[in-house]
Amino acid sequence: MRIAEIFGRYLRRAAPRGHWSGPAHTPLERLPLVAIDCETTGLNPKRDRIVSFAAVRIDAGLRVAEQPALDLLIDPGVEIPARSTAVHGIDRSHLAAAPSFEKAFSDLAGSLHGAVVIGHFVGFDLAIIGREAARARLPWHEPPSFDTANLAAAAGYPPEHLDLTEMLARLGIEPRGRRHSAAGDARMAADLFVALAHRLIGQGRGTYGGAVAAHRAPRP
Repeated sequence: MRIAEIFGRYLRRAAPRGHWSGPAHTPLERLPLVAIDCETTGLNPKRDRIVSFAAVRIDAGLRVAEQPALDLLIDPGVEIPARSTAVHGIDRSHLAAAPSFEKAFSDLAGSLHGAVVIGHFVGFDLAIIGREAARARLPWHEPPSFDTANLAAAAGYPPEHLDLTEMLARLGIEPRGRRHSAAGDARMAADLFVALAHRLIGQGRGTYGGAVAAHRAPRP
């Protein structure tokens, strides 16, 4: 099953959730942006847990930072299914010194503070962070976000071809990082967003409000 089929429900958001306090006419090049990714024990945010998290800043001028702002292993407190380890390569042996989500939360939340969050199928990442926070009874307010899969679908790319590496290849972008590592996927989502943002700028929609308007469910 393709990733777009698994995460299809996260494409149906008509607009980014969360609220950014700045003006809608703020150019995309000046937005505080951070791309994220979570690797997990599975694909159900209601029951699965986070095993790694990374955040990569997109600086002024849509320049992707060379190094992640945060790259964490997180002890989920449960066994990691072999099928998940086969995807991201993380098993219990990697987590001996890793903090729990509760202990990692301050750093995780701090990396997102004040930013518009970017990610590929980012609705999944935000949903599982929210569930982890609720489980630990930690304060969590979902930040404003743009889903690069949603923006790509809105630009006319077929929903069945929205895999991250496939999208990068379609746009002629060389992947920088290891697929299905949190830092690698966050970096690739950042690069994809920059490419899509430049398209919006070329269409005269290169503002926060313009990207919100473009951020809609894919065509059937």
